[in-house]
Amino acid sequence: MYILKLVNLIPTQENERTYVILNMTKLLPQILILFVLFCFNSALTTAQDFDTACQNSQPFCSDASLELTFPNTTGDLDGLGEVGCLNTTPNPSWYFLLIDESGELVFDIRQWVDADGDNRLDRNERQLDVDFIAWGPFPTSYIINCDDELARGCDNDGDGDNLRPAECANNVDDPDYYTTNLPLGQDNTNIVDCSYARTSDDNFIETFTIPNAQSGEFYIVLITNFADEAGVIQLEQTNLGEDGAGTTDCSVLEPGIPQDRIATCGEFPLTIEGRFPGSTGPPLVLPAVRFQWSRADLGDTNFVDIPAPEGTRPFYDQVNSNGIYRLRGYDVNDVEVPGSPDQVSVLDVSQITFQVGYTITEESFAGSYTLTAEVSTDPIVEAEGFTDFEYRLDRDVNMDGTFVTYRPYQSSPIFEEVPPGDYRIVARYANCPDNERTSVDIMILGYPKYFTPNGDGFHETWNLINPEDQPTPASVYIFDRHGKLLKQLNPTGAGWDGTYNGNLMPSSQYWFRVEFNEQTDRDPNRGRRVFAGSFSLIR
Repeated sequence: MYILKLVNLIPTQENERTYVILNMTKLLPQILILFVLFCFNSALTTAQDFDTACQNSQPFCSDASLELTFPNTTGDLDGLGEVGCLNTTPNPSWYFLLIDESGELVFDIRQWVDADGDNRLDRNERQLDVDFIAWGPFPTSYIINCDDELARGCDNDGDGDNLRPAECANNVDDPDYYTTNLPLGQDNTNIVDCSYARTSDDNFIETFTIPNAQSGEFYIVLITNFADEAGVIQLEQTNLGEDGAGTTDCSVLEPGIPQDRIATCGEFPLTIEGRFPGSTGPPLVLPAVRFQWSRADLGDTNFVDIPAPEGTRPFYDQVNSNGIYRLRGYDVNDVEVPGSPDQVSVLDVSQITFQVGYTITEESFAGSYTLTAEVSTDPIVEAEGFTDFEYRLDRDVNMDGTFVTYRPYQSSPIFEEVPPGDYRIVARYANCPDNERTSVDIMILGYPKYFTPNGDGFHETWNLINPEDQPTPASVYIFDRHGKLLKQLNPTGAGWDGTYNGNLMPSSQYWFRVEFNEQTDRDPNRGRRVFAGSFSLIR
């Protein structure tokens, strides 16, 4: 609960004292506020200009360890006047959130005097009242015109006209007001949530909910400080790890541009952004308030400034070509801030050219094999770190030249436990189906473990698998269990039909020896090798 408190400010030029109302009860009717203001000849003025107030919002996120806190604001008791469900907004602090994983996000917001500076609310530390309002989603954290883009009132009848703060619900009174999607009876502006506590028993924690956040969206949050005491603010995600819960991206806390590289599959224009938020130290680092973008070709260092106004904001939404985009930041003294410049490489991966090769770890007749895809592309592309390819393994199952998917796309270039047969490796840049490339056919030499010469048309003969790529013909010899030679095969011929001198051989285990050429690490000249093994005849 708040009481009226008069504070004597600097005398006016007419030696009359001017007063301002501090810590006003959030529940006072508008008529009482007007009466008090009239009696003391004062007016609420906005120290911040709402038209630009949110432009310098600072990064905000929730970490699982609860070690992050953010500074509050003091010395701006007038604030921005009435905004949404907040009758007054003293000492507004502006923050932005970036969504990492999509889903619902539920937060507790706290504010306290962190006497020992450990970023944790200790039992003996005094909590401060905290109220907030949030807007979104936005494609960037930088709002060009706050007055036009951030609604100050709500629109319960849904007609888009006469937006009034008085129509905005306090989520303490109506928890579903901002989180449901009713056609009427709910604000249809970009106010996401708004809350203030009514009594001293519950004014130290506010609940903030984003019901269906999507990855890459930004949200703007204004948090007040009625006590006008220096302290810290903490955002705690209370549904972290639950089914359907999203997450915030804490990479925005690092100065510069969150990404090192951006791969696009032909989707232009792109928006990129970066901030240099500064820190309270020690040492104290002032945030950047002026920015300059520049661009160079990939592999080049000849940066050219992008002209104002697009090139002088902390975001650039007209990225239409490959290149390196560099951001510089300058503080209020026009000094380049630490961490500046920073840069990001942008590449349309749907247009890059590359070749797909492979290696096989095992020697022939190993039974199962490990195939490793090898992608080679433009050296500049590789130097810029665009190496996030994915790989698919196709197989000619029926040995008729028709390849079908055998292993679906995976991020690893390694395919293990592959049996003998004909294969192709298909590669593409991750999630970019417009630019697939295929290896040459891979013919893995092997042999069937059994055959069934029973006249049903399946597995009627036995022969090597894929002897065709031999530089000189392979020689194949088949023996019975006593070592008697039954057949010398032409590996490119019809194969053994399970007979000897016109007689059917019984179901049993048979042995073979094959002489063939193979290139190995020990013998890169494809020297002659000999392999022996066995197979089953089943009738």
